[in-house]
Amino acid sequence: MRSVLLIASAVGAGLALGRKYLERGVTAQKDKAIQDAAIETRRRVKRHAHDFLRKSFRRFAIATGCKLTILAVLWGIYHTQLIERELFAVLTGITLAMFLLRDMWISWPFVWLGAAELSKYGWRPRRALSEVVAARVFQEVLTEARATPTSRSTKIVLMLAGQSHEGVHLEIATAVAAVARDTTWNDLRPFLVSAGIKMAALTTIYSVSVFFLMA
Repeated sequence: MRSVLLIASAVGAGLALGRKYLERGVTAQKDKAIQDAAIETRRRVKRHAHDFLRKSFRRFAIATGCKLTILAVLWGIYHTQLIERELFAVLTGITLAMFLLRDMWISWPFVWLGAAELSKYGWRPRRALSEVVAARVFQEVLTEARATPTSRSTKIVLMLAGQSHEGVHLEIATAVAAVARDTTWNDLRPFLVSAGIKMAALTTIYSVSVFFLMA
């Protein structure tokens, strides 16, 4: 009986050591997966921000150019004396009002979404931006991890290590989202500043042009 107990104890100790070894291996693989995913996520966030802001500025520039063209045509018609000054003033006022309504209509969904996110996080833009990006990163990483096929041997190793496939995915997604939350502002600030300067410069040019056209 004593020998049986000794054997059982030895087996139990071996299983415990084996499980700890597997746990360390799984943890090391998780850490590596988190580091790799965090690097790729930051690159992706920067790339998406660059593409989004570039397209937004292009649309803004095209719209501004079209507005100036329309106003310049009205100014040309007036200065060739095809219409009276009173009619020119009325047409210009209507045109500017339509421009304003158009801008409000297009901007409203973004303004509403931004206000909702800001109110959720105490009207702190940096935190709101970080939380929105972190939530999106969490969902993307989790979806991609779930879509990745897992071998039977990997499932067995995870089971022996006392961990589940879904639990590992959640840990990785949570950790990568935390990295995104901490680094979002520093990663996106150069793009936001650049886009802000470009749009401010274009807006200034547009405003000055309208002033001289209407003078």
